[in-house]
Amino acid sequence: MIETLRFKNDGPKRKKLWVGEAMAHPAKGHIAMWEEMVLRYSKEGDTILDPMSGIGTSMIAALMGRNEVCVELEQHFVEPMRRSWEKMRTMPMMGYTMGHVTIIRGD
Repeated sequence: MIETLRFKNDGPKRKKLWVGEAMAHPAKGHIAMWEEMVLRYSKEGDTILDPMSGIGTSMIAALMGRNEVCVELEQHFVEPMRRSWEKMRTMPMMGYTMGHVTIIRGD
């Protein structure tokens, strides 16, 4: 049987963690989807690569004790991602040691 996952609206959490300019991205990954993948497929201290990071929704992994490498080609998404990470760093998740995020502009 295939498990169906249903997620609540992530708008309030996104507004808390990301800068406003990040909301302009047309294809934001759902925060709860990323949290679920991080918990299922990694452990604290692991490094996760997101080769098409957009605005960096995957950076939630760093709040969950993972290290994160975000790669994004478009500069107009890289800058909001950097500002969002600075904001997110001030809001650690209880029970986790903050991971490290590396943001790379590239292809």
